[in-house]
Amino acid sequence: MTALAGTPTLPQERLWLWRLGFPIVRALAGFLCPWRLEGAENVPPSGPFILVSNHINWKDPPWMEFALGRAIRYMAKRELFQVPVIGYILRAIGAFPVRRGEADRGALQMALAVLAAGQPLGFFPEGHRSESGQLLRGRPGVAFIAQHSDAPIIPFAVSGTKDARLGRFWRRDILFRAGAPFRVGDLGLSSDDPQAIADAIMRRVAELLPTEMRGVYMT
Repeated sequence: MTALAGTPTLPQERLWLWRLGFPIVRALAGFLCPWRLEGAENVPPSGPFILVSNHINWKDPPWMEFALGRAIRYMAKRELFQVPVIGYILRAIGAFPVRRGEADRGALQMALAVLAAGQPLGFFPEGHRSESGQLLRGRPGVAFIAQHSDAPIIPFAVSGTKDARLGRFWRRDILFRAGAPFRVGDLGLSSDDPQAIADAIMRRVAELLPTEMRGVYMT
């Protein structure tokens, strides 16, 4: 019954569906909707890290994995895990549930467990997709994870996924940019102000985005 509750499967070796299907799906995705990745050298080849990104389209999570070639653990809204086929697939690829619109302490603790197990965590601090494509203000949950794990943080900028269309194999509309890794201690901010920490992390993401996508982090 634990699996039905949405607990992620750890460690990575048990992600049999991801390991079996990823090479084929990645090759197909690269043909149908290719991408560009800048700053790949900033992403550790192994071990835990927090991949902090903006979120503009449903293609963001899978195409980020395709670009990096690694299983990234993501939170997904809890309702999806209640859909039989979709929920099963999400669990099999290592996603775990979060209650959107509220502080989900359990999901944050699971995020820490993912990092403690040596796995990379994908995190979208905005909380949901930005319909306008511009950055929304990050929520303080990312500060909690960064402070309690002290894992390296990789700012990651996504652009083009919203306009990219499957089948345009001759174009590379999707662009990913990975920034230099840092730790929360490098920000030099008080640990008593998680929102300030979240904002500082999001500014690192904003620096990698085109000016028109920086939203509330324009300055």
